[in-house]
Amino acid sequence: MVYLTTQLNELFGQIEPAFIDFAKKAETNASQARFFEAIDQVLSRREEIERAFRESIEQGFRSFVQGKPINYPDTPAEESSEIELEMVDNDALEKHIAIQSMISKTQSNCYQELYALGKRMAVLRGGMKLPDYDIPACPAHTATAFQQASDILDVDKQILLIIYFLFGKFVLGDAATIYKNLNDKLIEEGIFPNLKLSSIIPPSGGQTETTDEDNSLPTEPAQTAPLNERPEISSPAAGQSPGAGSNVALGEELFKSIHDLLTLRRAADPAFSNHPEFAPGGNVTQLRQPTAIVQVIEQIQPRSEADYLPQPESDGGIPQSIELDTRLIQKVRKTLESERSKILHDLNKDTIPTADLDTIELVGMLFEQVLNEEGLANITKALISHLHTPYLKVAILDRSFITDEGHIARKLLNLMVDAGKLWIDEEDLRRGIYYPTQEIVKTILSDFKNDLSIFDEMYYKLESQVGDLESRAKVLEERNQEAAKGRERLESARQQAKQVINDMTKGRSLHPVLERFLNHAWLDRMILMLLRDPDIEKSKEWSSALVVVDSLVKVIDARHNPKAREWLIKNKETLIQHIKSGLDSLGNYHHPDSNALFKLLDSVVADKPVPAPAEKKPEEVVEVSKPIIKPITSEAKTPQEQPVKEEPSETELQMRLKLREIKFGTWFELIDEDNKLRRLKLSWFSPITHKYMFVDRFGIQAYITPADELAKMLSAGKASIIKSTGIPFVSKALKTIHAILQKSIGMSTAG
Repeated sequence: MVYLTTQLNELFGQIEPAFIDFAKKAETNASQARFFEAIDQVLSRREEIERAFRESIEQGFRSFVQGKPINYPDTPAEESSEIELEMVDNDALEKHIAIQSMISKTQSNCYQELYALGKRMAVLRGGMKLPDYDIPACPAHTATAFQQASDILDVDKQILLIIYFLFGKFVLGDAATIYKNLNDKLIEEGIFPNLKLSSIIPPSGGQTETTDEDNSLPTEPAQTAPLNERPEISSPAAGQSPGAGSNVALGEELFKSIHDLLTLRRAADPAFSNHPEFAPGGNVTQLRQPTAIVQVIEQIQPRSEADYLPQPESDGGIPQSIELDTRLIQKVRKTLESERSKILHDLNKDTIPTADLDTIELVGMLFEQVLNEEGLANITKALISHLHTPYLKVAILDRSFITDEGHIARKLLNLMVDAGKLWIDEEDLRRGIYYPTQEIVKTILSDFKNDLSIFDEMYYKLESQVGDLESRAKVLEERNQEAAKGRERLESARQQAKQVINDMTKGRSLHPVLERFLNHAWLDRMILMLLRDPDIEKSKEWSSALVVVDSLVKVIDARHNPKAREWLIKNKETLIQHIKSGLDSLGNYHHPDSNALFKLLDSVVADKPVPAPAEKKPEEVVEVSKPIIKPITSEAKTPQEQPVKEEPSETELQMRLKLREIKFGTWFELIDEDNKLRRLKLSWFSPITHKYMFVDRFGIQAYITPADELAKMLSAGKASIIKSTGIPFVSKALKTIHAILQKSIGMSTAG
C-alpha cells in the first residue's frame, strides 16, 4: 500500500505539467481553458480518488483471503444485450479499451513475475489454479481499481484518457517491483521457493507490442529519438552542400593514397609481372570492362545466407542461445578469400584494370575489418559478410562508394554495423534487430543486380526499425529512471522518519506492542507524509504526528507516574482518535498494530498488569533495491569477519573524480560475477545513496553499484568506459586499411 501510494503521488505530481503542456498545444481557447479547469478538478478530488483506490485494492486481498473471486464491473459490451450492442456508448468503450490495453501491456512486461505469483498464491488457496485476474494487485485488479476510483471525476473522455495514460506510466510502469516483492515475501515464507522460470515464455499474444504508451494519447506528439552515434546518417549526399563536397574530397584523397600504396605493392609482386599496366609495352586494350567484371561477380554471389546462421522459428518461439566461436569467423574469412580468388581466376587477373584490382582488394579488406570490429557479435559479423560480393558489384559500378561518405550503400553498411553492435543480442536474437537485418541481407542477395535503388529501400527500412527500438528503449529507460528515483525518495523518507522516531525514543525501554506500532504503522504514516510534501516538517500535520509519538512514549511512565497516568486517562480517547485519523490514509493494513496498541492503553488506564517488555530485537534491514548484476566483491562475511575498510588508492581517487565528469548515456564494459563481459549504458546517479544505475541496450535496468565500487572496478580493469570516435565504420575502416598498407610497404621496403 505504501508503494502504490508512492506511485500515485508521482502520478498526481505530473497532472499539472502534463495538462499545461496539452493546454499549450490546444487549438482553441475553449479547449485550452478545459485543460486548466481539469487541473483543479483532478487535484481537488485527489484524496477521494486515493481513498477509493486503496479500498478497492484492500477489498481484492480480502476476497482472496475469503476464497472468493475479485469483483470486477461489467464491460460496456457486457452491460448491453445483443440488440443494444450497436448503441454502446463510444466514450465508455474507448475508456474500456484504454484500460484493457494498459492491462495487456503490463501483463506482457511482468509475465514471469505474475506467473510465479499465480503459482505461489494458488498454494495458499489449497493448490487450486488461480485465474490471472484473481491475483490481488494484478494488472487487471490495479487498473480497474483506479478506473472505478477516477469515475468520481466530472471530466470529459479526453481528460480521463490522459489520466489513465499517466497511471499506466507512473503506477503500472514499474509494477514488476510489486510482484517481485510479493514473490520474495512468499519465498521467505517457504511458498514454492524453488520455482524455475528460465523456461517460461510469454504467449505470442504478449509479444505483439509494437508501440509505446504514447499511442493511448492520440493528441500527444509522438516521441522520436535520434539514432545513437551515427553522424553519417545526417551527412548530405555529394553536391548538396559544401560539407558534402569536403567529405568527398577527403575520400578521394584517402582513396588515392590507398591506390598508390596498392600499386606500389603490386609492382613489387612477381605475380603481376605480366599485367599490361606493369609490363613494358603491355597491351591495355585487352583489359576487361566493368560490366564484364560485374557479370563474373554475379555468378559467384550467393543467393541466400549460409546454413550455419539461425532462422526464425515458425512457431514464434525464442531461439536458444547461440555461441559462435573463432572457428566460425575463420570459416567466414576463408569464404571471403575464396570469393576473391575465384573472381581473379575466372577473369584472369592480368585482364583486370589495376583500378578494379584495387577495388576488389579494398572491398575484401573492408569486410576483413567487419570481422575485426570490436563490440560486434560474431553472428552479426557472419551475417554482414554475406554482402561481400554485392558490395564488390557496387564498388565496381560506382567508385564513389569508396570516396563519398553520403553514398547510400555505404550508409547502409555503416548502419548495419552500428545497429549490430547495439541491437543484436546473441543470447536472444528475437529481442533486437538480427532477423530484420537478416531479411535485408536476403533481399540484397536475391534481388540486387545493378540497380542501387535497392540500397535506399533497405537503408530506410532498417533505419525505421532501429528508430522504433530506440524509442522503446528510451521509454523503458525513462520508466526505470522514474522507478529508481521513486525508490530513492521512498528510502530517503524511510530513513528520515526512522531517525525522528529513534531520536524521540532514545534511551527508553519500550513495550513490544508500542515498539511495533511506532516502527511499523506510525513509521509508514510519517513516510507517506514526507513523500507527499517535501515541506511537511513545517506544517501542523507533522507536529501532530510528533505529538502522537511523544504522547505514546509517556505511556511507559504512566504506571509509576501519577501525573502521566492522569494525563493518559484524560487524553486517551483524543489520542486514539488522532491515531485512527492518521492511519486512515493507509487503509486497514495496520489495524492489527493499532488494535494491539489500544488494548495496551486500556490496560494501563485500568491499572491492569502489563507484560514485561520483551528483549529488543535488532532492526530488520530494508533493502529497497538490489543490483540485477551483483558488484564484483568477495562473498558476504559476518560482522566479526568483516575486514577493516581499506583506504582508496590514488588511482581509485582519480577514478572517482573522473566519474563525476562522465555524462549520462556513456557506455561501459563491465565484468559481472560470472566473469562475463557486458556492455551497459550509464543512465542515472543517485545524489542520496551515491549509486550509479546502468541499463542494457533495451533500456532495462541491469546494474546498480556504489560510486566507490565502480571506481574500484575501473581501477582493477573489471570495468572500462567505451569511447566512441563518432567516425562512421567505413571511414574508420579505410583509415585502418591505409595504415596497414603503409606499414606493410614500409616493412617490404626495409627488407
